[in-house]
Amino acid sequence: MTEIFTLLALLHFVQVPAPEPVLAIEHVDVIPMDREGVLEDRTVLVRGERIVSLDARQLPAGAQRVDGRGKWLIPGLTDMHTHFLSDEAISEEYVEAELDVILMNGVTTMRNPIGKPSHLVLRERLRKRELDGPQLWVGSPQLCGKSYSGVFLGRELKTEEAARQAVRDFKAAGYDFLKLTDHLALPVFEAIHDEAAKQGIQVFGHIGANVPLRSAIRVKQQLEHLDGWLEMLLPDDAASKKSVSGSGVWKPAFWESVDALDGARIEPLAREVVAAGMWNTPTLAFFDIAFGRVRREEEMRASPEWHYLSDEVRTWNTRGVPAFIKMLPSEERRAKYVALRNRIVKALHDAGGKLMAGSDSPEWLLIHGFALHRELEALVGAGLTPWQALECATRNPHEWLGDLAEVGTLEPGKRADLVLLSANPLEKIANTRAIAGLVVRGKYIDAQQIAARLEAARVRLSSAPLLEVR
Repeated sequence: MTEIFTLLALLHFVQVPAPEPVLAIEHVDVIPMDREGVLEDRTVLVRGERIVSLDARQLPAGAQRVDGRGKWLIPGLTDMHTHFLSDEAISEEYVEAELDVILMNGVTTMRNPIGKPSHLVLRERLRKRELDGPQLWVGSPQLCGKSYSGVFLGRELKTEEAARQAVRDFKAAGYDFLKLTDHLALPVFEAIHDEAAKQGIQVFGHIGANVPLRSAIRVKQQLEHLDGWLEMLLPDDAASKKSVSGSGVWKPAFWESVDALDGARIEPLAREVVAAGMWNTPTLAFFDIAFGRVRREEEMRASPEWHYLSDEVRTWNTRGVPAFIKMLPSEERRAKYVALRNRIVKALHDAGGKLMAGSDSPEWLLIHGFALHRELEALVGAGLTPWQALECATRNPHEWLGDLAEVGTLEPGKRADLVLLSANPLEKIANTRAIAGLVVRGKYIDAQQIAARLEAARVRLSSAPLLEVR
């Protein structure tokens, strides 16, 4: 008898784990992204944070049920190039509101290219679910050849040994990747890649004017913004090898080179890039809006992002617009610039290359979250199909990030980061904006909650003053 009472007493203190919540999205059309096509009229079952089935026939008692009739389910979106306003323009106390804007736009994974120590803390808080937000991947402080005034999140590198030390330091600090920007000398660039290979950390970013595209191809750098491409389209006998890739857009004299750029060089070069295994994040929408058609204030006022910033932060954020208009190249040159960049993207895709969607938000009022949908539209505008564009924001990024076995497509066993749409994105890519619900690690957020959280984030961010230190 004593033993029985002892056993009962012990059982009283045993913590029985609560059953994992179960979510069922019923009668929904599924775009799984592990293959092209639609799985029609399915019931998707989620238990805890994982997808259990894409075709459940029986539902457990107590399951939360969502009516998916007339709706489409896709994997959560990924933005591979998005910064925070709180990196330099506003206080870090506003980062949670920024995360909500990103997440409520269906972006469940993001890569912040230029990191700092507080981002590593934020990454862990998100991983532990102490904060609600997208999965965060953090690039290192920028490795560049020349620092600049204001908030400089980076390290200026003039020697090969300094470059190697920076690689070791940022690897030891726990950054996910190394981010390169501009003005690196070629020997320093090569030293970074050599040391990164030794340390086992990936490199991505710009290459800058001092590094030829073929040097980046040789080390298979994951390239941002199509850096170095336009210079490769110049004739062999061109008087100057300078053109308008990257920061070259700010040099009026460089725009004269656009007249000589030869589009016939694109397809052979694309095959060379793809054969080398080089991945690309072209950030088409940003460069088109900023330097192609040049979005003016009237158009910006009509966008939803206009109301997410205070007047002073908005003025700071869009300061490049009047500066570029002051030196505005001809409409013909800007149109050719955009057309060539689009053609490069189409050639890379047609050659079998891997492309990833990145918005470069929140530059020029392309506020994060919203801006990724513009990038998907820009990819379709360059000639990709809607499914191919979606691949750039779902499967492809997670393949490069190395966690495709966990997330990025809709398959049993994978993490339940999902976007429920009220219109078919395969018919029109802009339908990725028609978000009827989100599933974030198994937690369902309906349209009413999305609208409320976006509004709360808007109110919060629009009250943020511009930091005085510049």
